[in-house]
Amino acid sequence: MTINCLIVDDELLARRLLTEYVGKIPELKLVATCASAMEAQSFLQKQRIDLLFLDIQMPDVTGISLLRSLPNKPVTILTTAFAEYAVQGYELFVLDYLLKPISFERFFQAVSRAVEYINLIKVLPKTAETETPLQTDIFSEYIFVKSDYKIHKIAHSDIDVIEAYGEYILIYSGRQKIMTLGQMGKMEQMLPKPGFVRVHRSFIVNFSKIDAIQGGTIYIGDREVPLSKGYRDAFMQLVGKNRLF
Repeated sequence: MTINCLIVDDELLARRLLTEYVGKIPELKLVATCASAMEAQSFLQKQRIDLLFLDIQMPDVTGISLLRSLPNKPVTILTTAFAEYAVQGYELFVLDYLLKPISFERFFQAVSRAVEYINLIKVLPKTAETETPLQTDIFSEYIFVKSDYKIHKIAHSDIDVIEAYGEYILIYSGRQKIMTLGQMGKMEQMLPKPGFVRVHRSFIVNFSKIDAIQGGTIYIGDREVPLSKGYRDAFMQLVGKNRLF
């Protein structure tokens, strides 16, 4: 499955490097490169793409401002020399961010994740807007999730992490990943409290599955979940009620 991508960066050398990297990955097709956010905005009004490589620091209009202005955001990987922009990226449902200078190994890691996600989206059936994509059963121990032309029954106790991807939700359950149309707000209302906790605009965690907490990161198995400032106080109060020190 071919994935159409766009590179947006005001630096010529950066565009050349990313173009070279894209050319090494068979699934990717480079549709265009843009030297400014304004140029990219004009292009995106005419043609839809699957994957956007977006620089943040650009003259006149930043990459973040461009992303906020797009009504239909493509899957986006930020490219930046400033690690602090990662938080803003999570708030805008950015899939990953690459810190300059970008190695091909790190680029390949981000693209592999993007390819997996985009391929999942393309095979999911579109649900009517009036239809609720997620429903609970009468015992409130499970959720039923529509995905890949099936309705999957998932026990609350099997859910590790729930992650938002724009209009989609990705549910991690052990090694299984299930993607469905849905909104995090509705999902949060459906799940039992305090068993499930919102820790970020894009993440809900099963409190019983947490292995460790360090700074702004929650560890569940081999997954690292960001803990944002807006949810930190409520989360730490819950942690405080269950600790021995």
